[in-house]
Amino acid sequence: MTILEPLHVASHGKLLITGEYAVLHGARALAVPVKFKQHLYVQPHLESHIKWESILPDGSVWMEATYTRDLKHQTSGRKTSESRLIQNILSVIHRMQPHLFRRGYSLRSVLEFSPEWGMGTSSSLVANLAKWTQVNPFDLLDQTFGGSGYDVAVATGGKHLLFEYRDGRRRWCFTEWKPRFRKHIYFVHLNRKQNTAKVLKKYRNLRFRPEQIERITAISEEIVHCHSRKRFRELIDEHESLIGKVLQRKPVRETLFPDFEGSIKSLGAWGGDMIMAVGDGDTPAYFRDKGYPVIFSYKDLIAPA
Repeated sequence: MTILEPLHVASHGKLLITGEYAVLHGARALAVPVKFKQHLYVQPHLESHIKWESILPDGSVWMEATYTRDLKHQTSGRKTSESRLIQNILSVIHRMQPHLFRRGYSLRSVLEFSPEWGMGTSSSLVANLAKWTQVNPFDLLDQTFGGSGYDVAVATGGKHLLFEYRDGRRRWCFTEWKPRFRKHIYFVHLNRKQNTAKVLKKYRNLRFRPEQIERITAISEEIVHCHSRKRFRELIDEHESLIGKVLQRKPVRETLFPDFEGSIKSLGAWGGDMIMAVGDGDTPAYFRDKGYPVIFSYKDLIAPA
């Protein structure tokens, strides 16, 4: 009897500290891994189907479906946008690695973070599937979700990095973002999730002037080495103002937290997911009192470089 070995891979979630939107237009962006991961457990079997389960941090089943081995049909489980998405991703892999699907598989994806937090459910999934199947993760990204790929670079390498996407080419260098005042940095979820694919489609045709791209790159590079809380606040305030002018939108501090004694920066898509707050007082208490209970300190959230 053939012994089919199980496999386990895992990839970090991420946060984009600088360069949201602008990274699609050539700006250098600072991105870091979070401590939370997504796991993929692979069990090959000799049956003629592929079973998928997505598990949330509390152990509940988010989505389950069974597909034919050629990925052409879903044979069980409720057909949802999530089940169709998994079917599409696996179909792309099937075209890349057709020999892989000569047998069936039971695939179990387990999240350590809520998919509502915007920490990279899709990118860590792409990274995990690429690790398992040994396909190029960026080829898989380009044929599924699209985007600059900073998140897949973080998920794949698990390192802090400065990332650049220009003329269809991706470049990055590993770095370390560990400011001396990190005990004053908090990350707060805004109680709503942005749809990454829709945001990318909506804002892909934004117009950045060359000098704006250059300035965001300069801010990203300075932030990595910035150990003055005052200067850091100046940089993220400038970044918010610059992106706000391009989007023709007010920064989140002006719209939601005008009485906050500190600086706030949107992370990722504006209007949802996470924000970064650098305060002068009791920052967690401020946001809890405003009705935002999901709050992380730098120490509790950011993975080491």
